[in-house]
Formats: sequence, structure tokens, C-alpha cells
Amino acid sequence: MKTPPPLDTHAHLDVDIDASAVRSLGAFVFAMTRSLDEFAAVSLRNDLRASWGVGVHPGLVRTIKAFDATAFSRAIASAAFVGEVGLDGASRVPMAEQVRVFRAVLEELERQPRVVSVHSSGAHFQLLRELHRTPVSGVILHWWTGSPELTEEAVRLGCYFSLPPAMMSSLDLIDLIPLERLLPETDHPYGDRRTATSKQPGAVGEVEHRIAKLRGLEPRDVRIRFWRNLRTLVDDVDGRDRFGAAWQVTFEHLD
Repeated sequence: MKTPPPLDTHAHLDVDIDASAVRSLGAFVFAMTRSLDEFAAVSLRNDLRASWGVGVHPGLVRTIKAFDATAFSRAIASAAFVGEVGLDGASRVPMAEQVRVFRAVLEELERQPRVVSVHSSGAHFQLLRELHRTPVSGVILHWWTGSPELTEEAVRLGCYFSLPPAMMSSLDLIDLIPLERLLPETDHPYGDRRTATSKQPGAVGEVEHRIAKLRGLEPRDVRIRFWRNLRTLVDDVDGRDRFGAAWQVTFEHLD
């Protein structure tokens, strides 16, 4: 089969980025938003290879305070996926407020299942507790740095894990995650700051090559595996039709 383009399941793009600039990335990208207002600014975009998520970032005080569950429900109806949402142990937002919003997000995901990219920095135990309380399918733990014990619990919960270049030194942690649960990300412009290669959304070559070396595979095979993992995750929430034609064609040609 033909090798698919690179896949980046967590990156931050400017909401007013030109469509030609998105095309020039040469990759398929999950573009995160951090607030309902930010999602509203991109909700009518029709980028060929960038899909825009609806997010409520736990680190933003104004975003958490302004969260409206009804508005989120309306937004998710037009979104292919949800991101970035979650909990953050270093946020200035009180944890109780973060949990209130995250619970509302998870409850809406029970009603409207979607793939969801979840932030957990400094709040790994609390995050898993909420996923136990409200189990949903489609969870991707973005840039996960939890303990080995919590990582094993997240695997048991059915979570997937998206790895940025900045995680490529965390070999012991990566080794705990089955290959069929791994996905690539850049978390541009945060998770690729120290990479020696291109610093842009979709530049996941370092992740592909490191995982290939760790698992005794060719980088091409790892890229195909990543795409198949995403396809499985998308199908788990019956979400393939929410993605654009280019995404669907790529999913269909993975066999």
C-alpha cells in the first residue's frame, strides 16, 4: 500500500491561518482549540487535512469561568473531535472548578461520543478518577507523564496516548504502552521546541523513527500503525463520517 502522509493528533494552529499554509504542512492534523470562542472562529473552516476540535483548556481562567454546558453541547454537534480539554495541576483555576467543567464535558461525550484529546499535566490521578466516574470511549491522553502505575491503569481503561517529540526520552514510560495504543503528536508550538528537525504541525518524523527503533520496525510501518490506531479509535465512537473526504479516503486505504 502507498505510505500515507504524516499524522499529528495534537497541535495548535492559529485560527486565522491561511488554508494554503495548512496544505503546505503536508500532514493531517488535529488542530486544538482552547475555548468555545476560539472554536466558533474556526467552525466554518473546511481545511482538507486539518480537523478542528472544540476545546475548553483547564489552564485558562476566563475559559473555565465562562464555560456553558449548553453552548458546548451545540459546539460539539458540529465538531469531528473534542480537544483540548482536561485537568491541570499547575493551573490558577481551582481544581474544583476544573473538575466541574471536565465532568460536564465527559457527560456530553456520553451523549455525543467523539474522539477526545485530554490534558492531564500534574493531575494524572484526578484525571483517571474522573474517567472512572464517567467512562467514555475515544480518549487520547495527550503528552501523558503519569507514573508507571497510573499508566498501566490508563491502558486498562482503554485510553490511547499521543506522544510529542518532547516525550522521546521517556523510554520507560513509552515501553508500558502497547503499540496499538500509540499515536503521534507535535503539540506545536510546545512539544516540539527542542526537536532537531522541523518545528511545525505535522512534523512527527522524530516520533516515528524513535518508536520504530524501540519496537524493531521500519518508520513507514509505524506511520501506518499510527493511522490504523486512529481509525480504530474513530470507529469506536462511530465517528468516521464526521471527518472530511481526505481523511476518510486515507482511512479506507490502510489495508
